[in-house]
Amino acid sequence: MGFLTTSMSAPAEWNEHGKDVIASGQYKEKLKAYQTWFKRDRFAYYTRLLYMHDDLLREFESCPTAKAMWDRLKIRFSQIPTTRLRTLHLKWMQSQLDAT
Repeated sequence: MGFLTTSMSAPAEWNEHGKDVIASGQYKEKLKAYQTWFKRDRFAYYTRLLYMHDDLLREFESCPTAKAMWDRLKIRFSQIPTTRLRTLHLKWMQSQLDAT
């Protein structure tokens, strides 16, 4: 669930001494974690876009990650009552369960 609360970048292929680290186990672990995060981030990002009205798409499709989109959505719709946000969140969670 870290894809909504964190941002990641691909692991560096070179260490601080300019040595190639692609073959190291630590690099492979970091790469796997990044790939998992990236896949989940894209899923959350495109799912959110899928349920937006056309007028909102233009405003939010330029966000680079699901977290960035989430942060902008919170700012844009911060005046929405908490109960309405919970209802929307529950609908989104239900669509996640239906998708799996």
